[in-house]
Amino acid sequence: MSLGKGKESCRFILLGMSFFLLSSVLNAQKNRIEFIGSFFYPSEKSFRTIYEPGIKYGLDLGRRLGKKLELHLERGYFSGKGKLTLTQEETKVWLNPWGVSLRYVFLQRKLNLYAGGGLTYNTFRETNPIGKAEQSKVGLMLKVGAFSRIKGFKKILKAFILSVHINYHYCKMEPAGIKFDSGGFDVGLGFGVEF
Repeated sequence: MSLGKGKESCRFILLGMSFFLLSSVLNAQKNRIEFIGSFFYPSEKSFRTIYEPGIKYGLDLGRRLGKKLELHLERGYFSGKGKLTLTQEETKVWLNPWGVSLRYVFLQRKLNLYAGGGLTYNTFRETNPIGKAEQSKVGLMLKVGAFSRIKGFKKILKAFILSVHINYHYCKMEPAGIKFDSGGFDVGLGFGVEF
C-alpha cells in the first residue's frame, strides 16, 4: 500500500468516526456496515475506449435517522489498465469516490426499497509513460436499491444485510487539460451487518 492510500484510509476512518458521532447527536437508531462489490460502467465513451468497465469495491456506513430516513457515508475504489490510443503504451487509472447521501426507505417489508442522493468527492489518478494526471473534485450521486434483513444474534448483531443497488455518479474533471466525466453507472451487491 502506498503512502497516499494509507492517508486516504486514515481519512476514511476519521470520517467514519465523525459520521457515527454526528448521527448519534441526531438520535440515530441503527448502525449498518456493508461491503459492496459492483460492476462499474463509465459514462464517458473516451474513458471506455482506453479502460474497460470493471469491478468496483466499496464500503458503506449507514445509520437510520428516523423511521424512513437513513444517512450514509460511502467509499469506493476502482482501478484499471488500458492502452493509450496513439502509442498503445500501458496506462493505469484509479478512481476513489467518497460519498455522503440521504436515503428514503419507501417500502419497509422483508424487502426494503429505497432511493437517495448526495455529494461525492472524487479523486482521479492516471499514470503512463507520458506522465501523471491527478485531480479531485466534488460531484453528484443518485442511488436506488433494495435490501433485506436476516435476523442475527440478539446480543451482538441485530441483523445481517443483503442488498442490491444501481448508482449513478456525475463528476466533471479536467486533469491535464482534458475534460471528461469520471462518473458512470454501477450495479452491485452488498453484504453487511446491522447493530
